[in-house]
Amino acid sequence: MRLATAALAAGLLGPLAAAAHVTVDPTTAPAGSYQRVALRVPHGCNGAATTRIAVELPEGVYTAKPMPKPGWRLSIERRALPQAVRNPHGHEVEQEVARIAWEGGPLPEEQYEEFVLLLQLPNEPGGSLTLPVTQGCEGGKAEAWVERPAAGQHAHDLARPAPVIRLTPR
Repeated sequence: MRLATAALAAGLLGPLAAAAHVTVDPTTAPAGSYQRVALRVPHGCNGAATTRIAVELPEGVYTAKPMPKPGWRLSIERRALPQAVRNPHGHEVEQEVARIAWEGGPLPEEQYEEFVLLLQLPNEPGGSLTLPVTQGCEGGKAEAWVERPAAGQHAHDLARPAPVIRLTPR
């Protein structure tokens, strides 16, 4: 009986473990809008606590502000734009945020956390915003949630899919 119960539990938990990856909330949002975006981190790296979360922002995201998290240090890396652009407030912008990282914690394996950003999403209705995330853990372990589905492939088929926000019309 115990063997059957263990086999049933393994069968039920196996798909859940495979689905446990860094995700984003919301998964859809109006193109061009300002959105509170939460990166959900459901676990560590094979038993090791999470100590770093870094998100890569693609070109064209001109407003990106991280929410501070007690016990974590924030760092923001910027990149120069090929030419200055005017932001929605009428100011010329010559740089954009390339990467935001939270370091510290730790976030134990058995807990989950959200890392929050305020983003102005690209004004591309019907498009998507992919946010590759690297998760660093104690002992030098890391998980890179950066995979993008190929044409005709679904993100659920990937081992380490990057979080994606689908951009809808306003």
